[in-house]
Amino acid sequence: MEKSIRKVIVNADDFGYSPGVTAGILYAHHHGIVTSTTIMVNSSFAKEASILAKRSPYLGIGLHLTLDMGKPILTHLNSLTDTNGFFKKGKYLRESAKKNDIQAELEAQLLLLLEWKVNVTHIDSHHHMHHNIPEAFEAIAKISEKYKLPVRSIYKNDVPADIITNQHFSQDFYGEKNVNVDSLINILKKTKSGVTEIMTHPAFMDSWIYYGSSYNLSRMLELETLTNQAVKERIKKEEIHLINFNYLKNNY
Repeated sequence: MEKSIRKVIVNADDFGYSPGVTAGILYAHHHGIVTSTTIMVNSSFAKEASILAKRSPYLGIGLHLTLDMGKPILTHLNSLTDTNGFFKKGKYLRESAKKNDIQAELEAQLLLLLEWKVNVTHIDSHHHMHHNIPEAFEAIAKISEKYKLPVRSIYKNDVPADIITNQHFSQDFYGEKNVNVDSLINILKKTKSGVTEIMTHPAFMDSWIYYGSSYNLSRMLELETLTNQAVKERIKKEEIHLINFNYLKNNY
């Protein structure tokens, strides 16, 4: 890897969560700086999102492993679900989740994405579950090794050396106070040599996001900021190379 060059992956989480999220991410890719996204395959809108994504060959598509929203792909994983078949939440999930069940569900989500003929670039997780639950991290490491896929790293040196990952990570572009042009430019200016992932959540507002997610209105502000001309000009001035996880996948 060329250490002297700053390479940045601008990843948009939650692809397929809703029509507004899907449309917003695609808009931020075609008219802004988003280079990568990760899809929630257990969403009702995920398959349609995967079809739309194929019209954008330069947008990297990864798997957004989901363990705490909606229902799993596999229906028999009792350690992950409540009596209604939905994923357990918070401490209830952490206390009961079994590594084998997590691994089975992760692989089922990945295989579904592959069944949809998506060229999967990497794996991350909703609410950073692969870092918050040790069993999830172990499972994701095995899947990463089996399918030769990079994994998002959110803390320095938190991923074993044999797993392909980004070197740096920023989640500072999040929340109403942090979503503005000055904040994003400051994040870009502070990027280091090597590969940095910047996590984002752009969207056009719809009822699924407004009523279903606590992070809603700020997604529209993210979309506006990620497509701002001053941000694009700053990237040129800083001589930042925008890439997606295919770079890591193909160079290790």
